[in-house]
Parts: sequence; structure tokens; C-alpha cells
Amino acid sequence: MRRALSSAGVPSHLRLAYDAWAPVDDSSGKVSDSKRLAWFGELEAIAVDKDYSRAFERWTSSFSAPGDRVFELALASRLLVGHGNGSAAEVGITVHHTWGVPVIPGSALKGLAAHFVDAVYGPEDPKPLPWEQPEGQRARVPYRGVLRTPQRIVRGPGAVYRALFGAPDADEDNEMREHRLEAGASAGLVTFHDALYVPKSAPKDQDDKDYKDQPFAADVLTVHQKDYYDRSGKTWPNDYDSPNPVGFVTVRPRVRMLFALSGPPEWTELAEHLLSDALESWGVGGKTSSGYGRLSTPAKEPPPKKDDVVECVLLAERTKKGGVRARHEASGWEGHIQGDSGALATAETGSRWQLRVFSVTSRDLIFCVPTAPAPPAPKKTKGR
Repeated sequence: MRRALSSAGVPSHLRLAYDAWAPVDDSSGKVSDSKRLAWFGELEAIAVDKDYSRAFERWTSSFSAPGDRVFELALASRLLVGHGNGSAAEVGITVHHTWGVPVIPGSALKGLAAHFVDAVYGPEDPKPLPWEQPEGQRARVPYRGVLRTPQRIVRGPGAVYRALFGAPDADEDNEMREHRLEAGASAGLVTFHDALYVPKSAPKDQDDKDYKDQPFAADVLTVHQKDYYDRSGKTWPNDYDSPNPVGFVTVRPRVRMLFALSGPPEWTELAEHLLSDALESWGVGGKTSSGYGRLSTPAKEPPPKKDDVVECVLLAERTKKGGVRARHEASGWEGHIQGDSGALATAETGSRWQLRVFSVTSRDLIFCVPTAPAPPAPKKTKGR
């Protein structure tokens, strides 16, 4: 069976190539050291399917409700989500089930944001009851998370945490109600959707003349005390144990991910701020203690100049008055399209248009629809 798979070539779906198509040895069930280098080279060369852009545009355009918020962040370091998944490389990865592109599950984003809110904004000591907190800590009570013991859920969260992430039933609910505080199980008001890879955001290698949308890159973790870890501390670490390099696949730095939140506008705005801070400060996924998984607002290159006609992509986000917004992909600068946008008002999100830069501010651009130059007047011919 594996011979038939190998003869078919490496599939375009990373998860299939990383799992079912892995060139494992029959005896060990792992990829041998002699095959790893070539295999990881093939995995790095997997490009995103060209049809993914259409699916991405449909998904992006679905967020049209008043409270929906869609925003991009760029990887400042490598990303490794799902490293505990089974894999022939011993380190797994999570990708989109259908398209095989990088993805960050919404459940991971919600859990990260919830932990960040509790740890950063909640009271220093969560055990005292809200009305027993010191005066300087009471303003932090609304951000407090759920208080648990190994066996019980003791106390529900504060009001802000509850609104953002929801709450379970807790032992002290009746006592909270006696003090006119919210208690009991409730659903959060904000939905954290999966973050999806932005098409064609993979950085281009300087040696590549033709751009290929390849968001994955191999990495290696070298264990220097394998015998010590394998024996659960029964042998002492030493300086002469053989290092054991373990290769695995990650998402490249500078790749952009699109995040989406749904819910009441005032709560999704707060959730975006908190989630962005958590992703930049803490990171998401595996190996965050080593700097993996950090995301931040994409750095802006110099914007185009006034009156330049540039190619732009239409955004799902609209202005407060429902106007069309666009992004100049080459620099990352965004802005609204002023005046009568005509066909742009009903154009598909993600479609590309030639727009003229009407003005440049310190923060964004203002576009307009370029007008075609008037045809030259016919030359007059002199009579004979």
C-alpha cells in the first residue's frame, strides 16, 4: 500500500503528506534518519491549492452582521498548533481539514483570551469573595475567572469574563445572588471563530523567481539528554549522551492569519483588543515558552503616493456609513473608497480592483475610482 502511495507523489494536503504518505519503516513505524531530510524538503514545498482563495473569500464575506469583527495579524515567529497530535515525525500539527492550510482553532483562541483576562486583569488573589477584596483590587473583580478545586467548581467568574466567555454553575451561586451579583450557567456573548490562513501571505524566498504560496517550514528540536527523559529521571543527565534531533513542520514567520469574532459590537471590540494583546504577549499553540506562536499587527511598508493607481483588494469590513474599504496588498495600508463607488458597492469581498490614491494620512489611505483620461482631440487637417 505504501509503495503505491509513494509512487503517486506527495499530495497537496499537508496533513495527508505528514501522516498517510509518510515514508515510515515497516519495523519501527517511524521515518528513518536517512529519509527525513528529503521528506521535510517535500513537505516544505507543498503549496496552497489555488482554489482555496475562493473558499477564503466566501468565508470572509459571511461576516456581515453589525457586531462581526474581522482583522489580520502576522506571525512574528513560527507557529506550532497541535504538536500533540499523532505523527510519523513524533510532533504533530493542526491544519484545515479540507484545504490543509494553517489554522488556529477558535477554541484555542477563546481559551487563550480567557486565561489572559483572568491572569492579567483579574485580582491578584481570587479566593476572597468579591465584597471582601481589598479596596485596590475590587476594580479587578469583573475580570476574574472561574474558581475551581480539583473536585468542584467553587465560584463563577466576574461580570466581564462571564459576558465574554460564559460561565458554569458553581457552589457559591446562591451567595452571589444574595449580593445581587450574576450567577449560574450562561453562554458567552462572543463567538471565537477559527483563524484561517490569508492566501498568498507566505513570504517569498529571495532565490525564488516564481512565487509559490508555501506557508510551511521544517524545524528541529534537539534533545540532549534522551536517556534521562526516557527513564523518567532514573539516570542522571550527563555531557556524553548522544543528542537526538527531532524534526517537525511549523508555519513560517510573517505569514498572516485572519481572525473573526461575532457578537454584540461593544463586546467583540473588547474581545479583539484582549485577544490581540494575548497573541502578541503570550503567543498561541505549542512551544510558546521558546517564543513560538507570537502574532502582531502586520508592519506597514511605505504607502503608495498620492494619485498613484494601484491594485487593491476589497475588504469585508465597511465604514460606519456602509462605505467600501480596500487594502493595498503590496504595503498592507488600508482605507475607504470615497465618492460614488459604483460597481464596487456590490463587488465580491476579496476581489481586486485598480484604485487611485486620493490622499495619504499618517494612519491610512483614502482611495477613489480612477477616471479614464479623455481621448485626445482629433488633429485638424489643413485644407489645400
